[in-house]
Amino acid sequence: MVHSYRKTKGVYCKYTPVVGFFLEMGRDFEAHKDFHYSALQRIYSNPDQRIAVACYFDKAFIYLYDPELIKEFLNKQTKFAIKDPRLFGALTGLIKDGLVFIEGEKWKSQRKLISQVFHFDYMNSFIPTINQTAQEWIKANCAQETSSVNLHFMSKKFTSKVIWRMFFGEESYAEKEEADKILHLAIKNAADVMENCFSLTNLFLGPSFFKLKLRSFDRQLYRESQILHDFVRGKLEHYKERLEHEKTSKIQSNRSKNLIELLLEDSLKANEAGEKLTDHEIMAQIFTFFIAGTDTTSNLLIMTHYFLAQYPEVQNKLREEINKYNGEITYEVLSKMEYLNAVIKETLRIYGPADGLFPRVTTQDIMLGDVPIKKGNVVGVAIRVLHGNPKFFSNPEEFRPERWIEKSDIGTKDPFMFIPFSSGGRRCIGEQLAHTEAKILLIELVRRFRIDIQKPYTLRMTFGLVYQSQDPMTAIYTHI
Repeated sequence: MVHSYRKTKGVYCKYTPVVGFFLEMGRDFEAHKDFHYSALQRIYSNPDQRIAVACYFDKAFIYLYDPELIKEFLNKQTKFAIKDPRLFGALTGLIKDGLVFIEGEKWKSQRKLISQVFHFDYMNSFIPTINQTAQEWIKANCAQETSSVNLHFMSKKFTSKVIWRMFFGEESYAEKEEADKILHLAIKNAADVMENCFSLTNLFLGPSFFKLKLRSFDRQLYRESQILHDFVRGKLEHYKERLEHEKTSKIQSNRSKNLIELLLEDSLKANEAGEKLTDHEIMAQIFTFFIAGTDTTSNLLIMTHYFLAQYPEVQNKLREEINKYNGEITYEVLSKMEYLNAVIKETLRIYGPADGLFPRVTTQDIMLGDVPIKKGNVVGVAIRVLHGNPKFFSNPEEFRPERWIEKSDIGTKDPFMFIPFSSGGRRCIGEQLAHTEAKILLIELVRRFRIDIQKPYTLRMTFGLVYQSQDPMTAIYTHI
């Protein structure tokens, strides 16, 4: 299967039987502290490389590096590809029915309904809550003249609290013990589910093995999934009852509705037109956004801290820009902070939480440009490699936010050369929220503190729920 691609323009073929690139990635992590090391070295030496092909059991795995091929694939993928069932057939619990993993007409229907709630105006109206959450986080973690903070844990506390308030409302977060427990359990549950998906057990024995619950790990995973299911169900029922009470008693309420209530109201309106989100689908969205919104944005914050500590001149320049705006943080203020936006983009380019897109299996023979792909083969988009191509980004290993202001690199101008949140129909719906959260917390931190990372620290990039640093990172905040 791999041999058939030998003469394709700009191809790299790897002939390792069965496991293809997976073995190389494991070795790269051990030897070079980043499992994308070899792929990046190849693109540095040959920027014209367009695809990489390897074995994937009895099929071929095609990684796309070329922006034109990526553009065509992302714009058409919903018509001829589905997420790889060999991997994602092992999904369990609510996560498998959320917007990230569903396919076909269900995805179209859910995306349409959720987009009506998760829109620009709603995100802007939520900025004061994000800012309040940032102030609370700083008060709780940075009370000393010099404070040490475990970023891997505490950044998740910040992002999860934002998501919690978005879904459950302001008052719900008073139940701190419950919130902490659910946060720990939800992140562990999602990580364990993804571990099963990408495990050798799944690759060789298939998803049905886990349903047998022969291992204590699988039994525990099932029990934890049930706890999370019951928790989300309880929250949903509470807000359904509250909305019904307000409706029947004709209470005129000026309070801001949380996202669950907006989804319920939107679903009721859609039901009149023959479309609606079921209770289970709403529950699946709650869990999906809680996990996706917690881990991805927290990783963006962690890696931005890393770069600000590594490049103090960048941190100082960012502080100068932030100090020009001392009033209330609004969308207009955020949009004016050009250098802050550049710092965020440069972090996403090098160590964004999405190093690639979930592998998809073709459901028919297709042509991507001049590349023939047979039915049943697997296609992936290698975001980390795309963002590291010196053809698109000069000196790609260098952290240089100025490139996003100068716009001299072609990659800063072409929307398919920089895709940290994907692109096309399945572009991440939470992109604006992630940017807003990260910017607000960084503004409040950088204007108050000098940011360092506790040393010694060796960065090792691996894959968990996201592309992330393997080892806990401790931030040192010193009052200015």
